[in-house]
Amino acid sequence: ERGFCYDGPAEAPDRACIEAIIADIAFVFHWPLADLLAMEFDELLLWRGLALDRWNEVNAPPPKK
Repeated sequence: ERGFCYDGPAEAPDRACIEAIIADIAFVFHWPLADLLAMEFDELLLWRGLALDRWNEVNAPPPKK
C-alpha cells in the first residue's frame, strides 16, 4: 500500500489528504462527491478502510495450487 497521509489524531489532516481519502472511496464505490463531502472525517476514514479491503479482496492474486 502506498503511504497514507494521516497518522492519527495528533495530526490534523490537510486538504490534499482529505481529497486523497475521498478519491479512494469514490474510485471503489462510485459515490458522488456531494455524499462524500457531507461525511465527517472519522466516517471517511472508516469507508476508506472498507474501500481498501474491498479493492484488495477483488484484486488479490489467485490462490496457488
